[in-house]
Amino acid sequence: MDPSHASRVVRLPDDPDAALLQIRALVRRAAANHEHVAISGAQHSMGGHVLYPGGVVLDMTGFHALRLNKERTLLTAGAGARWSEVIAFLDHAGRSVAIMQSNNDFTVGGSVSVNCHGWQFDAPPIASSVESFRIVDPSGEVVLCSRSENPRLFALALGGYGLFGIILDVSLRVVPNEEYRADTHRTSPERYAGDYDRLTRGNGGIGLAYGRISVAPGSFLNDAVIVLFDRIPGTEGIADTLGGRGSSLKQAIFRASVGSGLGKDIRWWLETVSGGENGRLPQVRNRILDDPSEWFANRDPGATEILHEYFIPPGRLAQFVSLARPILLREHPDLLNITVRFVREDRDTVLAYARGDVFGLVMLFHMGRTAAEEAGMQRLTRELVDAALACDGTYYLPYRPHPTRDQLARSYPRAGEFFGEKRRFDPGEVFSNQFYLNYGRPGAP
Repeated sequence: MDPSHASRVVRLPDDPDAALLQIRALVRRAAANHEHVAISGAQHSMGGHVLYPGGVVLDMTGFHALRLNKERTLLTAGAGARWSEVIAFLDHAGRSVAIMQSNNDFTVGGSVSVNCHGWQFDAPPIASSVESFRIVDPSGEVVLCSRSENPRLFALALGGYGLFGIILDVSLRVVPNEEYRADTHRTSPERYAGDYDRLTRGNGGIGLAYGRISVAPGSFLNDAVIVLFDRIPGTEGIADTLGGRGSSLKQAIFRASVGSGLGKDIRWWLETVSGGENGRLPQVRNRILDDPSEWFANRDPGATEILHEYFIPPGRLAQFVSLARPILLREHPDLLNITVRFVREDRDTVLAYARGDVFGLVMLFHMGRTAAEEAGMQRLTRELVDAALACDGTYYLPYRPHPTRDQLARSYPRAGEFFGEKRRFDPGEVFSNQFYLNYGRPGAP
């Protein structure tokens, strides 16, 4: 985030009582002065979700207290806590995060605001693991939200991109930490959905699962793998399992694929033949989750890397890949990775991307920081969104604001309801950001 886009950046003290007083005063002052507040966590958003031009940016990372209940089933986490802090805290108790994205350097508040998902097997997005949360509303009052208390605000603020208030802390269900053994299965995009169903249906021994589709020139969008992490009996509740992950080799292999067909071919060979990053040895859940995206980040100041994600019903997955293949071959972006995750239907949020069971295809692109490449990426994005819509799918909202307003409305049929409720609940638009300016405010381009 570039603070020069904001009138000021407000950072909270570590003391939660003092921080809460500061937050409430800030919101009331903003409402009185017709200011706009955007909410910042780890600042990984690509779509301007943590910025409002000339507004106030509230840095929540100081609000990061953690508490586990006596039964060790429910974690209360400050919205500014990073998952790396959460995992370390839970690990000592033999517990683990139930649902989170596949990297540890995001914040709890950011994750619930985008309603993230990850490698957790047979699971909906993170909203399904939320028992309750506290939020500061546009009047500066603290409101408790759950499925039974203020349920409408509960459904709007989860996956609400910070537009309904400042989430203070979240109570999340947790699960036992345990040990897994990874098993890699070769398949293809055409067979992926059927093979995944065959391998997983009725299999209660799976803890985590993901897949990959090849971006290597020799097998581009023709080969795929399904990786299942099978529970090792007797390891439930193991503690003090964290340590060095030895990610230097993974980083080197990944970065060698940038701009290199040979590098991509070698990486795919490692994925399919040697077991890739999973290897053949037992792995602990918390160590798998405790992996920073920063390890793999771009270091070239003249380039950047951006994510896309498309959510496709299982029966339409092969069709989506067949539609995406000619688009990608024609535009020829530097596509570094396609990870596949199965996401169960989201029954908790208004702005839901998983309106039924879907496969999420996460694409990572490397591109130069030029106007021409930005325009090319916008064109590519809109074509891929149209391909997803043709397959009754949708796309994920935290990334570049390249899709059109019409594409968002078609992808999210309840978007009009969502933005209408935002204006009803917060008529002064105390909470705002560039996502709202691009897609929610009436009359905006």
